[in-house]
Amino acid sequence: MKRKLVIATLTAAVLVGGGTYTAVAVSDDDAPRVTSTGAAADEDGGRDDRDDERDARDDREGREDDRAPASGGVTAAQAAAAALGKTPGAVESVDLDDDGDGRWEVDVLGRDDREHELTVAASDGSVRVTGKDGDSDDSDDAAGRTALRDARIDAGEAIAAALEAHPDATVTSVDFDDEGDDHWEVELDDDRELRIDARSAAVTTD
Repeated sequence: MKRKLVIATLTAAVLVGGGTYTAVAVSDDDAPRVTSTGAAADEDGGRDDRDDERDARDDREGREDDRAPASGGVTAAQAAAAALGKTPGAVESVDLDDDGDGRWEVDVLGRDDREHELTVAASDGSVRVTGKDGDSDDSDDAAGRTALRDARIDAGEAIAAALEAHPDATVTSVDFDDEGDDHWEVELDDDRELRIDARSAAVTTD
């Protein structure tokens, strides 16, 4: 008789409570056994799943933070373009300062045939001229300047070629090298070093 009364009460509780219930089973010897089931168990399982998803997301975001460019948002290509906006000519090199000051160091061969040194803030792209080299009669310097001007692939195109080959990477440095066959040396944030042909934009790994 007691068992029938408990089952009837339990059935009513399930209908009213929307599926969440605690079953109290009473045996003939009146010893209660308590079991939990229904939506409450599903809700706990749902919380566990959400916790796992959140932990996985946090891990992914942590890895992405590790890979985030140290440039603070301004890329190597944007730094090169900003420097050219200040001093027209041909970009010779773009390097992310490794002192943690958040700036790009850009060398530009100006239209006055002099090398200009500029810094580009990594936070907002603001440009400051920091130096200018005097005229040089050195034949090697003259040959290097000529090679840079005549290069079919400029710094921006070399950066684009490197990122096309390695889309998940970030360029931290690009330098023109006129020794031997003219090419660009590009460094990525994962310490890989690439060689970009200054005529064809072909990408090889050093």
